[in-house]
Amino acid sequence: MSSRNFGIGTRHLDSAGRLWLQKGGLSYSSVDTISQRWNDFAKFAKSQDVGRMERITPELMQKYADNLLSRGLSASSIQNRLSAVNTVMRIATKGEWKSISPMKLGAPARSYVRLEKPLGIDRSLVEQACKSLGPRESAIISLTRELGLRSKEACLLDARSALKEAETKGMVTITEGTKGGRPRVVTITNDHQIAALERAADVQGKSSSLIPEELSYKSFRSVIDHAREAIKATTGQGLHALRASFSCDFYHDYTGKDAPVVAGDRQVDKILDKEARQEIAKLLGHNRIDVTVSYLGSAK
Repeated sequence: MSSRNFGIGTRHLDSAGRLWLQKGGLSYSSVDTISQRWNDFAKFAKSQDVGRMERITPELMQKYADNLLSRGLSASSIQNRLSAVNTVMRIATKGEWKSISPMKLGAPARSYVRLEKPLGIDRSLVEQACKSLGPRESAIISLTRELGLRSKEACLLDARSALKEAETKGMVTITEGTKGGRPRVVTITNDHQIAALERAADVQGKSSSLIPEELSYKSFRSVIDHAREAIKATTGQGLHALRASFSCDFYHDYTGKDAPVVAGDRQVDKILDKEARQEIAKLLGHNRIDVTVSYLGSAK
């Protein structure tokens, strides 16, 4: 066994992070998410000639923070990536690593309130992005836009079964890839949703999801990245903004008025606004009304 990386058994910085996270007793989804963020740091560390955990220092963290800032990432992305480094190092050193607050490293404060209208509301832009992609990437984008799914949920959805459920029951039960493993129900209210499920079911073929049987979810991530890059090139926004587009659509259908982020302010009374947000929180799998400000804008 290699003594590098605090003796985890690999000489590679990226895989060492995942192994330590697995040893730390985190859930599979947490290991998966934090590993992706750690890998970005590992790549940066290697560019600084640092290839082992024992050589990671607060000074390297500061350089990484400066690098993230120079890349124009969002405040939440910067904070999440810096926090991932703290998490991995804290586990690997058995608590000896002194976590460094992202704010102390110059990371901007998070702003959870959406201030920018999600441009995916315009379906023609979404379809424009899909035209430059393969069928699997297009299916991921459609499911994200029309059912409000996270990218992982879209990839793991059994679209054939979901389509049957949608046509017979008017809803789709989401069980795979959900945050915290919590299942939820997405109601079917329009033909766009059925079309998205049909598109995904056609691509799925005999597989049980959009991921071909010979590939793992990890191997399939490059397809997700292609989808993310295409929608960003078309709208300037990411896949998360497609979930916001879905939310804004539902808000309009529920209240008869545009969501605050679209209209510029709240157009309905507080009671109706709260009711709509409660429903959207359930549809998105958050079950917390306060999270809806990142999709719909402020409730004030």
